[in-house]
Amino acid sequence: MNQIHGCGVVEASTGVVEADGIWTTKPGLRIGVRVADCVPILLAGPLADGSPWVAALHAGWRGATGYGDPAPGGGILRRGVARYQALGGHPSHLVWAFGPAILACHFEVGLEVIQAARQDPAWQEALASMGPAGKPHLDLHGFLRAQSLDLGLESAREGSVALCTVCRPDLLYSYRRGETTGRQWGWIEIG
Repeated sequence: MNQIHGCGVVEASTGVVEADGIWTTKPGLRIGVRVADCVPILLAGPLADGSPWVAALHAGWRGATGYGDPAPGGGILRRGVARYQALGGHPSHLVWAFGPAILACHFEVGLEVIQAARQDPAWQEALASMGPAGKPHLDLHGFLRAQSLDLGLESAREGSVALCTVCRPDLLYSYRRGETTGRQWGWIEIG
């Protein structure tokens, strides 16, 4: 999968496709997303017939808000959960987690990002703040969590890690830190 900072969610295959989300029902097939400051989202749950389903999603601000996406759908998390539902899954059955990403303390954004996020039904004004330089900051983890709860995912089934990629150079890569960087991976597999 070639990640493009969009909202596409595709079934895992042998071909290379442009998307930011991938899912499978095949045991033993490990899928994942590559991130630096974006949020890796992992989802797992049973389908109506009891078979397992897993997904890995890459959510930057464009993917989280659906910014620039001509198709309706409200962003990558909403699309990923919609795919699960279309296959017979119920959102309340999903186990879900967000991995390390840039947190609000360092996620300075333009007003267009806040405006795009405000279009989402789960938006709460507390997710935006003014940073020390007088520019807006976005709580991307919080925004995606609000979307998750709005979609019917249960907070008791969440296993997120709220580590800031900018704050933790000892553990994590960050594009925004402005140095030579690598990427983290968020992997998931049906055992």
